[in-house]
Amino acid sequence: MDKGISFYFGWDINPNERAKMIKEAGFTSVITCADKNLNAQNGKISSQVKLFKKYGLKLSSLHFSYKTEDLHNFWLKGKFGEKLKKNLIKDIKIAKKYGFSCVVVHLVGEYSSVGERRLREVLKVCDKTGIPIAIENVLNQKLFVDTFNNINHDKLKFCYDVGHNNAFDKNFDYLSKYGDKLVALHLHDNDGIKDLHTISKFKATVNWNEVALKLANCPEVLLDYELLNKLELNTTAKEFLKDAYLQACKLEEKINNYKNLIKNIKNK
Repeated sequence: MDKGISFYFGWDINPNERAKMIKEAGFTSVITCADKNLNAQNGKISSQVKLFKKYGLKLSSLHFSYKTEDLHNFWLKGKFGEKLKKNLIKDIKIAKKYGFSCVVVHLVGEYSSVGERRLREVLKVCDKTGIPIAIENVLNQKLFVDTFNNINHDKLKFCYDVGHNNAFDKNFDYLSKYGDKLVALHLHDNDGIKDLHTISKFKATVNWNEVALKLANCPEVLLDYELLNKLELNTTAKEFLKDAYLQACKLEEKINNYKNLIKNIKNK
């Protein structure tokens, strides 16, 4: 299975050197975003893609460019919601241009007919480009559920964020309920309370055996780690990448073991 990581994972390192380090650590794909506000950190999206190709890294998901405080406007009347819709469409077209697998979207606010209309307009662009949008589980479980209950579309997919589920709504089983729509993963660990985006070596409360079992029953997707070193860690970027890759390999092994077990049970 391909194993990926967020292009920015917490260390301010030159983008070229960062891409090289990611490749040398063993990762085969990357997730990133095209947010112009992050150009100083990551470079323009065109420059990022050139680096990924230079080091033989596959393009995984592209994250929607946004400011959290603006997202609720998507569901409200007015120009701010329309701007968010246009920005999402722009990212879908960028994903199509460069070959990303999908655009990951955060939904914030309260479900409304206004927002539904905008989302359906976005999905028309998804139909034309062939690029799905993947709704990520964040804080608002109700909005996530309402969206899938109200819109049945083959380009409306799911990005499962393990850390969010572990910290915010541990008792809600996203993978069992929406696993058939899964197209992207955001893998990371935390203390069960805060959204730390770290690896299990430093904070380990995610039940990875349970996650692996559920993923074994879902469509196969890239094992993408969305990491952001927010902790005061006694480690280097190189060591962090090495440990993250080892964690990805262990998760792959768990998933494959469960797949084989499931296969053997079905063949009996």
